[in-house]
Amino acid sequence: MKTKKIITQIVLISLFALSSFSQNKDTLEHNELLQRIKNTKNEVSETPNNSADNHDGGVAISPSVIRFNAKAGNTQVKTFKIINDTKSAKNFQIFNQDFGLDKDGQEMAMKSDYKYALSKYLNISPSYVELKPHETKIISVTASIPSNDFGYIAMWTTIAVDQVFERAKLEVPNANDKTIALGITTGMGFAIMAYQNPPNVNINSVEITKLNFKKAVPNKTENGLIMKVKNTGDGIGYCLYYIEVTNLTTGQQNKFKVNQFGILPGYEKEFKYDLPKELAKGNYSGLCVLDYGDKEALQTAEIDFKIE
Repeated sequence: MKTKKIITQIVLISLFALSSFSQNKDTLEHNELLQRIKNTKNEVSETPNNSADNHDGGVAISPSVIRFNAKAGNTQVKTFKIINDTKSAKNFQIFNQDFGLDKDGQEMAMKSDYKYALSKYLNISPSYVELKPHETKIISVTASIPSNDFGYIAMWTTIAVDQVFERAKLEVPNANDKTIALGITTGMGFAIMAYQNPPNVNINSVEITKLNFKKAVPNKTENGLIMKVKNTGDGIGYCLYYIEVTNLTTGQQNKFKVNQFGILPGYEKEFKYDLPKELAKGNYSGLCVLDYGDKEALQTAEIDFKIE
């Protein structure tokens, strides 16, 4: 009895795999998208997303966050660039992938009828682009916000920019009618976060709910401060925060760099800030300062801890 001959030809696993969602693939594919977002650090960053290319230069998208603030019943237009700084042509398709949060604040795939899905009111033009070597193209994103109740709530979505190309014929040596072959081709993709905050929503209601010290685990983790924040408003919060540490014995202060993040309404986020290894042993006071957009006030939290 003859058995089927299975030959797998793998060219290269896709750098960022973006596929259409189906009922059974929502979780896996959305996790890939979330990993892309984390890898490009584009949750709140305004810097370009960059992807390496085999040629000199690369492909980039800028900005990586689009923020609308249109009134109910109004239209607003934003743009982003796709920059092909390589020696070869690149083609991309552009589409939306909606996401929400589960009860634990973890992101999950959602359909376009989701209450907070901004994709229902977005028009992307063009949705398919062909870029010649060293060419840049401008993509328009138009938000047409309805005048009904949905026009008065915050909404969000992800704009996915996925590379497309003609698939080469899969050559399988000594193939016959019982041969099964698989080919996986290489590509690249980017994720742009799009937010809509109508003027009526409260975006200045982000508060620090907890600040803890986490002791280092030898050869695994560093000493760190863990901050938990919650958005108690009904708008998307854009926040800045920094950490200041004071040695209670010497009085020496260390102020560390400012970080930024976005947080959806009604949800919490947790951050771990690794403290520098060079901090001397002793007793310390840690101060976290959160700027959540209120012109008159800042959120602060303080904790005493010991480095051993």
